[in-house]
Amino acid sequence: MHKIHLAFVLVICCFSCKKEKGPVAKICTPPSIVSYQQHIQPIFNSHCIDAGCHSGTNPAGHLNLESSVSYTKLMKPGSGYIDTLQPAFSLLYAQMNSVSNPMPPSGRLDDCTVGLVLKWIQQKAKNN
Repeated sequence: MHKIHLAFVLVICCFSCKKEKGPVAKICTPPSIVSYQQHIQPIFNSHCIDAGCHSGTNPAGHLNLESSVSYTKLMKPGSGYIDTLQPAFSLLYAQMNSVSNPMPPSGRLDDCTVGLVLKWIQQKAKNN
């Protein structure tokens, strides 16, 4: 009786499992400590400044993300760009996750990149 029961369970398990088809999800392992200069600013350089949006004398949304001023602009009191108490409510993070108007406008960044920004904010958004 136990052999029949075991065989039945094995058959059910084998036929109920389906192999997922499609792209393999990218697995990312963020660094234990996220560095603004090493990890975050390069994201801005590649996706925000090079596109010509958040640089120059008249940057989009009045937010200049050039390396010489970006940290100061993001941390400006009252701006809402960075909220270390409620990181998911930071305007920077929310805009990166927006469905209707994602930043950058060319399309939402991958989950690993967006997750890296969130982790930096969760780590109190240090200028390191």
